[in-house]
Amino acid sequence: MSSRGLEVKLQSGGRSGVLVVVFSQVRIPSGKFGLERLFAKTQHACVVLNDTTSQWYLDAEQEIDQAIDLAITQEQPERIIYYGASMGAYGALITGLRRQDGEIYAFSPELELGTAGTQSADYLARPAPDKLELLGPLAGDLRHPVHLLFGLFDWVDTCGYLAVQRLPESENLNCYGIAGPHALHDQLYSLNTIRQLIKTFQRDIAELLADKNLLNSQSLTDCEVFAQLGHALACGEVPSLEASEALRSNPGYGLLEAEWLALLGKHHDGAELLREWHEILHNDAVMRTAPKRWRKAFLMRAAELYLQAGQASQARDALADCIRLFPVDENMRELAGQLDIVVQAPY
Repeated sequence: MSSRGLEVKLQSGGRSGVLVVVFSQVRIPSGKFGLERLFAKTQHACVVLNDTTSQWYLDAEQEIDQAIDLAITQEQPERIIYYGASMGAYGALITGLRRQDGEIYAFSPELELGTAGTQSADYLARPAPDKLELLGPLAGDLRHPVHLLFGLFDWVDTCGYLAVQRLPESENLNCYGIAGPHALHDQLYSLNTIRQLIKTFQRDIAELLADKNLLNSQSLTDCEVFAQLGHALACGEVPSLEASEALRSNPGYGLLEAEWLALLGKHHDGAELLREWHEILHNDAVMRTAPKRWRKAFLMRAAELYLQAGQASQARDALADCIRLFPVDENMRELAGQLDIVVQAPY
């Protein structure tokens, strides 16, 4: 990535003695930075970075280090924190592990870029680096704590969680499986967990997660089955299903099962399953805290599958519920047009 793709901003004058290096997530436009407003309310000095070309901060080591070193010289921090979610989590990891001069908080990082079904596969313009680029340093001598958080309702996150679980135990390597989707940083923000964490970066994140009953106890065997199913479907395969009752209680597995049914031509059955899952999510105290853009996917996809099954009335009912409960996006408007549903124009 050329320096033209990397944009940097320094939030100076923090009184906490902490310098936070914040990496933006994907699709943040030029001139803006992900999580900037979140950290503007803290007492920390911050370097905020954005890869406007969405290339996962690859080949930008020199520019990134220059920005960080300049901030260190100017701010003279007592502690350095590397912080990011999704694409930003990868940037925080590759930078923090390379520099070994600060603690790392990475929310939902892809540990293996460019594989089928991942966000990075949709964006990367060149072959992705081998995942050993991250797993090697994670298995080595870590000078500072590394906190990895994965949403175990997402099969890609679950792949990352499994990869870390296979590494040797290390006092500074902390891996958390969360009862949430890939966008778990948004979920943790809505639960006030993020603000409690970043206020001082002194709180124990495991305790914060346990307080909200978010630590997932899914077995590694179920994680393996879930990840393998997601990868198979992403590659266009139709595997046999052999899930435990515990795995069937994972809504992310429900999304995959609905797609599996659709590939078998059972569109109605897939839609019915997704409607059932919507009701479960809507009435569960923990699952209801997941981001709306993820929860609405159950009703939206149900409407699409009903329509493919030739059941326009049921499709309209599902989409009407989706419009009533969640913010309307362009995909919802497009489907509403196909179903002759009038959607109020945004103000």
